[in-house]
Amino acid sequence: MASEKSSRPTMAQVAKLAGVSPTTVSLVINDDPRAKSISEPTRDRVAAAVRSLGYRPNHAARGLRTQKSETLGFITDEIATAPFAGDTIRGAQDYSWKRNHLLTVLNTGGDPAMEEASIEMVLGRQVDGIIFGAMYTREVSPPRSLERTRAVLLNCYAPGTSYISVIPAEKEGGRTATQILLDAGHRRIGFINGLSTTYAAKERLKGYRQALRDNGVSYEPRLVRNGNYHSDSGHLHARELLTGEDPPTALFCSSDRMAVGAYYAVMELGLSIPRDVSVVGYDNQLELAAYASPPMTTIQLPHYELGYTAARYLLEDAPSNGSAGTVHEIECPAVIRDSVGPPPN
Repeated sequence: MASEKSSRPTMAQVAKLAGVSPTTVSLVINDDPRAKSISEPTRDRVAAAVRSLGYRPNHAARGLRTQKSETLGFITDEIATAPFAGDTIRGAQDYSWKRNHLLTVLNTGGDPAMEEASIEMVLGRQVDGIIFGAMYTREVSPPRSLERTRAVLLNCYAPGTSYISVIPAEKEGGRTATQILLDAGHRRIGFINGLSTTYAAKERLKGYRQALRDNGVSYEPRLVRNGNYHSDSGHLHARELLTGEDPPTALFCSSDRMAVGAYYAVMELGLSIPRDVSVVGYDNQLELAAYASPPMTTIQLPHYELGYTAARYLLEDAPSNGSAGTVHEIECPAVIRDSVGPPPN
């Protein structure tokens, strides 16, 4: 038989030690609005008794009473395994924790059967809502089982549905990157974009073209190349652009990895950044951008803000997030370092 000392402390024991009723303890530890009428010294005695006894609320029992588990599900295809997207989970976790919720993360690898099983698993644990996330911004068809709870789409969108979506403002990010180079005096700006079929590539190209148009600079299709987001394509396209006729004086690369490839191409051609060629990346992968030589000016993908905002929209009692089906775009800010200068004479 377990000893009295090792048994779990009860609310009644906390009340006895604090010299108050169990109802008062319940109001205080559950942060009930009615606790505002309880004096601060009384609340302090309850808190001290909780610490002294090591009391922990029984969340399972409370969930049965309130029909809330104080847990959120985070169902994702690859975010949980992507080294530079962990901030997305951290953002969602931070807001969840702020609202006294735990976050359960399940990685499906993009397998539809695993998605359904994961949703069923967290629904079986009576989660208070689900964040349904994608590694790459894209259109999705959410599983039907997601309709059985509150849900927010993260880094993906589903036209024609009632889901609220949170995605990066990719068009504005492309415009910002191009404007940085225009403000430095460049008028011939090469754009090494990502895969042309991806949402990010389409939107960043729109932003690139908008910035040129707003500054009275003609769009030249031959200055635009489609890479694969990896350094090999950045290297290949940068060499071709810089050794072609009337080469650009600046390169906007649609990922930091491609920008690193462009750095190598510039170095191989005996040129210097930013004296001969300016370069702007995209993502702000710190291990690449901050430690490049010179440190790379880039556009920040707002991983943390995406996760934080998705959890906030999911947990707000009276969401200020617009009507059902709203797509919210989160700013992609510029991170200014040393890879941009004026065009060479």
